[in-house]
Amino acid sequence: GHSKLKLRDRWRVRNHLNSIHAMALANFAEATSGLAFIAGLGNQMRAILVGFEIQYVKKARGTLTAECRVPNEFYSTHEQREILLPVEIRDSSGDVVVSAKAKWRVGPK
Repeated sequence: GHSKLKLRDRWRVRNHLNSIHAMALANFAEATSGLAFIAGLGNQMRAILVGFEIQYVKKARGTLTAECRVPNEFYSTHEQREILLPVEIRDSSGDVVVSAKAKWRVGPK
């Protein structure tokens, strides 16, 4: 129910403004939410991303850390439902550079 990932700043993920590209940040946030959520699902459940919302707070440069926590109550039922998971991406100074929300639909296989 928790994931914390790092993304190194490399030329391949940079844009023309010399910062990390917006879609690289979106992919990073989505992957972080998915790892946090799916890691806690049982074998009888499945999930799919059905929505995604993102805000770019400031230019992203340097090594970034993304974190997502899933409250335990999300794993307490096996009914189909949608869950909104917040993800924050911070730079090496601890400043938030991206705030995202991933909407996952989960239900029985």
